[in-house]
Amino acid sequence: MDERWKNAAEAWVKILGEEHVLVDGESRKAYARNVGGLDREVPAIIRPGSTEEVQAVVREANRFGTPLYPISTGMNWGFGSRLPAREDCAVMDMGRMNRILEVNVAQRYAIIEPGVTQKQLYDHLQEQGIPLLLNVTGSAAESSIIGNSLERGIGYFASRGDALSGIEAVLGTGEVIKTGFAHFESCRNAHVYHHGVGPSLDGLFAQSNFGIVTKAGVELMPKPEAQTVVVIRIDDDAQLGKLVDALADVLRDGITNSVIHIGNQARTRIALSPLVYKFLLSGGMPEEEALEASERYLEEEGFGPWSALAGLMGTRQQVALAKRHIRAAVKGIGHVTFLTSKLIRLGKRVLEATRFLPTVPRKLAILTAIEALHDYSVCVPTSKGMQSMCWPVGKSTYPWPYDPDATPVGMLYSVPFCAFQSKDVTEMVRHADEISAEFGFEPFITLNTINSRCVEAVINIAFDRRDAERTRQAQSCADQMLQRYLEVGMIPYRVAIQDMPRLVQESDPFWRTVRDLKTAVDPNHIISPGRYNLV
Repeated sequence: MDERWKNAAEAWVKILGEEHVLVDGESRKAYARNVGGLDREVPAIIRPGSTEEVQAVVREANRFGTPLYPISTGMNWGFGSRLPAREDCAVMDMGRMNRILEVNVAQRYAIIEPGVTQKQLYDHLQEQGIPLLLNVTGSAAESSIIGNSLERGIGYFASRGDALSGIEAVLGTGEVIKTGFAHFESCRNAHVYHHGVGPSLDGLFAQSNFGIVTKAGVELMPKPEAQTVVVIRIDDDAQLGKLVDALADVLRDGITNSVIHIGNQARTRIALSPLVYKFLLSGGMPEEEALEASERYLEEEGFGPWSALAGLMGTRQQVALAKRHIRAAVKGIGHVTFLTSKLIRLGKRVLEATRFLPTVPRKLAILTAIEALHDYSVCVPTSKGMQSMCWPVGKSTYPWPYDPDATPVGMLYSVPFCAFQSKDVTEMVRHADEISAEFGFEPFITLNTINSRCVEAVINIAFDRRDAERTRQAQSCADQMLQRYLEVGMIPYRVAIQDMPRLVQESDPFWRTVRDLKTAVDPNHIISPGRYNLV
């Protein structure tokens, strides 16, 4: 560590205490581990506990010229994990700032800090008997709500890109700014209308390096009278285009108020197989037999090339009408199943009582696995799906909680964006299949609707990081996939840290303007240099 970093660390210790400024080799190595197989040096880790401490740390960083890279809970797996976009950056871990400051039931929002997790807010709502729901994502229950929202992550009921309001952020100068109406001390409705009066600045802090968000309002949903999950399965890959167009009509007609998730067979397999495997092991089945059965069961239960999943919420009459409409929309295209929490519990009881019948153990194992995915669609955060990350690497599972970055698991993502229509979606899938095959990988694909007009794909490339050659091939595959999608105009909605220079080009007036705005609010370029920016 050079003199500049030593001096900065000493100054930060005076602000935070030694236990919250980590410069030892083991801590720095732990923060540098990542499922992408990327290399970065992390000179220090700083863990502030308040907005005032963030301000003080930023001021010292300006004094010593030591850039900071804020993270929320560090679960940006496949996009860089905890790593800065560039070398020579200290990681600012915001995990200690995990207070739920307010829940407004009438106006349906919570004010939270960046360390607040999905599970933490869900538990708070449950314990307090508050009839509100969080738009959860398929990531770990321990992932940050604000962190994911600032990356415009996709929840099970909407994109989280517009979920935040009244953002409080520390700029690169150390000054605090509040967006929307929140900067008016007397305002009573800072979190029910995003824009406020004058220019709307909320968007400056999403996918950017303009400031360090220290709190924000997050939109919540009213608890409905009825909730149902719909699962649609097709038997023939050629039916994907028809399914896409039918579901686009469903969204346009306002029949469902959720994101529709469409997964290929490989994605369904790695989502459900680990859960089936663990269930079979718990029932006493030998490991080898359970391993073989875990994937065979899915084929026998008719999980074909693509499966769609969506949540339906509303009054009983609204949900009943939606079910009828969806059945009619996909008639002749796919098989439809509707699930509720009550039906799953009843189904498990019946199957448990009839386990002696030949096909029942299989159906019970599948239903138990589906229950985890059902939880997401009824706004219950869960980490059960995290087993899918390690399953492709030697069909292994780890007991949760585990840190994927500390395992042999390798994972990279490609997330292109296109119109939600059969022509574009099938083309997007074709490119993923072709490039993955070229490098010897199986693509795990989920298509997530943003609205009735557009969809983003999440394409997983899984590999074993212990194999240097396979890691290199995976990185080349992801690189080639990004290049192909850029060439055909399917731009990613989110970018991994190593790919930012590919999209952020000085020749583009857009990025030059972003650079100029950055310089105005962070003249010394202290916060997250290179993150969605030229500087």
